[in-house]
Amino acid sequence: MSTTAPLQNATLGAPVELDQRKIRTLWQNAFRHIVRDRLTMAALTVLVVLTLICFLAPPVVENVLGVDVNRTKVLDKFRLPGDGYALGTDHLGRDQLIRLLYGGRISLSIAYAASLMTIVIATSIGIVAGFFGGKVDDIIIWFINTLTSIPSIFLLLIASTIWSPSPEVLIVLLALLGWMGTCRLVRGEVITIKEREYIQAAHAVGAPAWRIMWNHIFPNVLSIVIISLAIDAGVLILVESGLSFLGLGVQPPTPTWGNMLTNSRSYFVTGPHLVVLPGLLITITVLCFYLIGDGFRDALDPRSHH
Repeated sequence: MSTTAPLQNATLGAPVELDQRKIRTLWQNAFRHIVRDRLTMAALTVLVVLTLICFLAPPVVENVLGVDVNRTKVLDKFRLPGDGYALGTDHLGRDQLIRLLYGGRISLSIAYAASLMTIVIATSIGIVAGFFGGKVDDIIIWFINTLTSIPSIFLLLIASTIWSPSPEVLIVLLALLGWMGTCRLVRGEVITIKEREYIQAAHAVGAPAWRIMWNHIFPNVLSIVIISLAIDAGVLILVESGLSFLGLGVQPPTPTWGNMLTNSRSYFVTGPHLVVLPGLLITITVLCFYLIGDGFRDALDPRSHH
């Protein structure tokens, strides 16, 4: 079956062949753009490899090297990388490699889970606010303005005195305190989209509100959601590190990259690898998330497609 269809040129009267294979959707163009973007693909590759290593490698490393994440051996403290240990030891003689792997598992879990929860909350509330408008929108915006006027650090201090800052509690707290910015973006986009002709046509044929929001509006804000998801995950890595510095993050002996970096600041001279390694992993991970977010932003921008 031919993939071309003849068209009549209005000026010259000559038939023009339209290649249907060149007609692609926004998502197909975005995929082609990302595949051709070497920097974004490199960041995706590094992030996927790092995630797989942190989630799958710890049991293997423990069995092969005979180490334990919380086993202390004071006689071997501050060993440098290669001195009997792949990445050295900390101030208690604990193997730094296995602690970095477990710490990465928890830090990445917090980033992924909290960013997903944030996006779900922000998208749901933003679509409802923008679609219904009126009093519903006023109440939601009032709540967002009230919540953003309270310093997040103050709320985290209160929460840390009530609940122990375990990874699960920290995920919920970060999600509940971090959805407002993305919600505003989604709401603004929905206010624009709901005035378009196809939305008005859906109203005219009697489509229910939930179907319009899910089938017609949500796909059109998905690009914003994906970009926000990538950027928020990187931000949350930094937030977790900052909270650990303030003593509000996950508490030792449970390792995260944030608290490992914080606890090593007193040993920069005697154990510089304790500062460099977790700091380097945080930097690489956050940079990858930002590069991915930037790549998706360019890929999902129709003006960047030729």
